[in-house]
Amino acid sequence: MPRLKLTKSAIDALPKSARDVVYWDSGCPGFGVKVTPKGRKVFIVLYRAGGAGSRLRKYTIGPYGRVTLHQARVAALKIFAARAEGKDPAAEKLQTRRRLVADRVEDLIELFITEHLSKKRSAREISRLLRREVVPKWEMRSIHEIGKREVIELVSELTARGAP
Repeated sequence: MPRLKLTKSAIDALPKSARDVVYWDSGCPGFGVKVTPKGRKVFIVLYRAGGAGSRLRKYTIGPYGRVTLHQARVAALKIFAARAEGKDPAAEKLQTRRRLVADRVEDLIELFITEHLSKKRSAREISRLLRREVVPKWEMRSIHEIGKREVIELVSELTARGAP
């Protein structure tokens, strides 16, 4: 893979190719910009998770344009610093993404019904309302995506309709 001093003008001048090409920064080993066949440019960091001989990990910082070269360099240095502390930034990023998928509204409502509502007299009615009103609206979304405003709108909509 080619090595060059990454600058704004150098990145702007990078050509498209038939497949992904990574241009590594000569000043910061492991930091580079990947150019896709469509011409998209993305900052990446490559590091070893467990030291010499372990497998390589790739961390995508972000697309060029939305992330400046300076911001990407700073992020790369933070990733290298985290790696020096024994952390694996790529694995942490993946776990965060999985957690967002695992905390779906539908799953949490079912967990709430089995763990908390089963002890109450009104459990049957409350679980019916949750499954009828909340699950169809937000079932595949993560709870981390839903804001206070959306909850207020749903409750207002239900009370305006006359639902209990």
